[in-house]
Amino acid sequence: MTALKTRLIGLAGCLAILLLVIGMPSTLIAIDAVPRPSDFGWSQLTAPDDGTLALVLISGVAWIAWAVMVVSLGAEAVGRLRGGPPLRLPGLAVPQLAAGRLIAVAALLFVSAPLTPSLLGTPPAAGVAPPVPSMVAPPAASPAPAVSVPQQSPDPTPTQFYTVKRGDSLWRIAEEHLGDGTRYGGIVALNRDVLNGQPDFITPGLILRIPDERANGEAYVVQPGDTLSEIAERELGEASAYPEIFVASQDTVQPDGRQLGDPNLILPGWKLTLPSQVRTNTSESEQIERDAEPGRLPTPRVVPDPSSQDSSPDTARAGVDETSGSATPGWALVGLTGAGAVLAGSMLLVLRQQRRTQRRYRTPGHVLVPPPAELLDVDKTAHLTGTVSAPRVDVLDRALRQLATISSDVPRLSTVELSADKITLHLTEAAYLPAPWAGEQAAWSLDLSADIQESSGDVAPYPLLVSIGMDDAGSLVLVNLEEVRTVAITGDPERAAALGRHLTAELSLSPWSTLVEVDTIGIAGELADMDPSRHHHHPETDDGFLDELASGLEAEDPALEPDQFRVVIASSGDAQHDALRKVVASYPGRAGAAIVTISLDPVDSSSQLSLDAEGRLTGTELGLTLTAAGLTAEDAVACSTLIDLTRDIPEETIPPLQPDGATTVGGGLAPALTEPRPQGPAGDRSLLPLSATEYAEVAATTREDVDLLAPVVSESTQEQVSESDPDLDEEVARWQSPHLMGPKLTLLGPVSARTLGDARRMAHRRPFYIELLSFLALRPNGATADEIGTAFGIQPERARKDLGILRGWLGTDKRTGKPHLPNARQTHVKGEGARYVLSGVATDLDLFRRLRARGQSRGAAGIDDLQTALTLVSGETFSDLRPTGWSWLFEGERLDHIMSCAIVDTAHIVTTQALSVGDLDLARFAAETGNLACPYDETSRLDLVAVRSACGEDEAAERLLADAVLDRSDDGLGPLDTPAHTSRIVRQRGWATSRSRSAG
Repeated sequence: MTALKTRLIGLAGCLAILLLVIGMPSTLIAIDAVPRPSDFGWSQLTAPDDGTLALVLISGVAWIAWAVMVVSLGAEAVGRLRGGPPLRLPGLAVPQLAAGRLIAVAALLFVSAPLTPSLLGTPPAAGVAPPVPSMVAPPAASPAPAVSVPQQSPDPTPTQFYTVKRGDSLWRIAEEHLGDGTRYGGIVALNRDVLNGQPDFITPGLILRIPDERANGEAYVVQPGDTLSEIAERELGEASAYPEIFVASQDTVQPDGRQLGDPNLILPGWKLTLPSQVRTNTSESEQIERDAEPGRLPTPRVVPDPSSQDSSPDTARAGVDETSGSATPGWALVGLTGAGAVLAGSMLLVLRQQRRTQRRYRTPGHVLVPPPAELLDVDKTAHLTGTVSAPRVDVLDRALRQLATISSDVPRLSTVELSADKITLHLTEAAYLPAPWAGEQAAWSLDLSADIQESSGDVAPYPLLVSIGMDDAGSLVLVNLEEVRTVAITGDPERAAALGRHLTAELSLSPWSTLVEVDTIGIAGELADMDPSRHHHHPETDDGFLDELASGLEAEDPALEPDQFRVVIASSGDAQHDALRKVVASYPGRAGAAIVTISLDPVDSSSQLSLDAEGRLTGTELGLTLTAAGLTAEDAVACSTLIDLTRDIPEETIPPLQPDGATTVGGGLAPALTEPRPQGPAGDRSLLPLSATEYAEVAATTREDVDLLAPVVSESTQEQVSESDPDLDEEVARWQSPHLMGPKLTLLGPVSARTLGDARRMAHRRPFYIELLSFLALRPNGATADEIGTAFGIQPERARKDLGILRGWLGTDKRTGKPHLPNARQTHVKGEGARYVLSGVATDLDLFRRLRARGQSRGAAGIDDLQTALTLVSGETFSDLRPTGWSWLFEGERLDHIMSCAIVDTAHIVTTQALSVGDLDLARFAAETGNLACPYDETSRLDLVAVRSACGEDEAAERLLADAVLDRSDDGLGPLDTPAHTSRIVRQRGWATSRSRSAG
């Protein structure tokens, strides 16, 4: 729309206002349509009507309408002149809305700037970039894949959405959000489809896209009475952050021509720049220093395509969460991020399986010892990347196993692309795949959301499938080594060796490679302990087994399917390997074998994978150009050690909550406050008053379990615990109230939170703010902005901003009138910043601990408290966590693990006591709650067996004992050895005898 047309529309609006305000009364006066008091006398009202009275009434209505319109126009004009909302006049909503629109049109006459979007500097809304692949490389020392985004115009203006309110106009919206009403043309340009390219009337509820000028530093207009410290506290979450606003705003020329030079002098109407909330965590100099560290591979840098140099910067950077300003943290192991995501997912699946198995060997009153601090980074990285990639790895495994059962002939597979939402198979030759696969010829795909039936009996059809890197679109690429048969990795020696270690680790861990044996020669010795049954390491001089392997393969019948698969990964392409290479390459049937050599020079008859020093992998025969996966020697040691340690984890008693605290982390009383049980009955001063032998006869427990879980407690301890927590019953009642009484954080189940505050600013990032709330709730002494930034991988100023949003969501404590998240408190400790401490936020975890402690202190009468504590449990503890979040939970005490053990132990005490007195309903409730909190714990499963047996459900009890305990398999490879503790309980309860009778 041209400026002339705009001004003509504005002129028409002004003329309409003049006609209403001046023209209408002038016309009425000219035609003598002015009612007089004498016109309403009794004689006129009772005389026969000749039309005069009707004209008088019409003229009166006209004057009233004129007055209403003038008042409405005045209210709207005054409101716009002062920059605030107009005065709302009771009963005049409709005329006031019309007046507002008329004034908005009239204002167009005074637009001094042309409305062409290019001159306004507000281009049409740019295309939105696709979501960043979750499995991405960190910004430091990691392959950084180029993420494809739609082409955008240079420097596109970021936008935000605005919902039109009653009384709004485009001019007013531009004035409030862009600082200048004349910039409303930029809003028109961004909403051509909605407004048809014209500043037409806008109605309440209409959603407009407006320029977001906060993206590179949020603008704030100073209000009367403002100070920099107050603005910093309100906008950044901490008053002490005011220097950041001062520095960011010094170069801004204010409306009066001055600039900010004194932090104590700011004037109403001035514009301040709030610091940008999204920054990278690693500077270029820090990156170079890290690249130079010994044992660390240089960071690959993708050479940009010259044709895209004029495009805007790619906002979908590797490892950056644009919604929270976070980046892949510096502690993350490079080899388990980005192109190593399949390895991370496989590793996490194995860690979960082994930890579940170790829960079988945990005895009541104990917890599993966490990995040493030296392995914290690898454990956290496997969680960080694996929580996203493990579900995809699992779906890929199940989809391929199912394909083997629904296809008459398993197709020959060359490569696989695994993206964030899809599996794509590239076959060696054209084939037809049944639904749910879709495609044609040699390319078939499957959505990761497809319904794939799980069957433990399905055989993995491609056991030698292994990832080698990530393409520029962010998809992970896997190669079927069985189809390629012989591979030579050439190029940069460090990169080639790193890829060799990666292949070894993944083939030792992936769920579809359980039948694979990996032999490494002169490489990957760091991974020898990862899985000795699948990986055999040989020194470079030990190559005699190669001849045996070649002879054995030649002797096999090519018509038969292999029942064992072998991969040899050698650090050189020496002549000793030629015999095996030739046999594998020329085998007429399905060889079930592959050989990978790492060589400086190409190897004849092998598919070549060439690596450069930047980590780019080129496979000409396979048509691949990727960012290569790789595992350094140091990271390989860490991965192997963690897997090895979790195979057999020792246990320990639950540690105290504080060094000299009265309770343990799980809520039980510290040993210093209890006394050993006597040989016979313990009496009412114990949760379990009968003798330990009596309990062992009716429940799934032992004397040692009873002695540890239910010691004797003195009366003085009961008084001490009760006096230290006088408000417990009131707080439990508030939690159980059907009406929300204050913020509630659920951790003993799927993590969630409910508050009474304003949730609008955090609604789009709810999981993040629930995690932030949990981080603070689990720290009674609070945390500083720096500590929060370190834990969440964000900048401290971003943390302060998020804390301000969290403060608004939590609201105000009705009991004290103060915020649930007060301003940070200064510690007055040198080098330590102000701390944020929650107030009045209830958590089920805290109430559980307190109820358990008080219950134990009350002896036999405390079973009611333990029962109440179990009602707080809503599922598997600390479940449904934010993907890629919660890595801080691995630091220090593994609270998620400790609390699940504490719940199982508490449920075991209640189940044991209930069975001894014949309260089968309570026993069933307690046993089921323990199993709900930790389905893999052996104690909870044995409690369920004991309850079903006591209820006369013998067949169900025997079936549960067989399937969930004695024949239990956590890895799908067959029953595990029965723990000694379990065997003892089974014998003393006579369950082994009943099972033998059933078998007979």
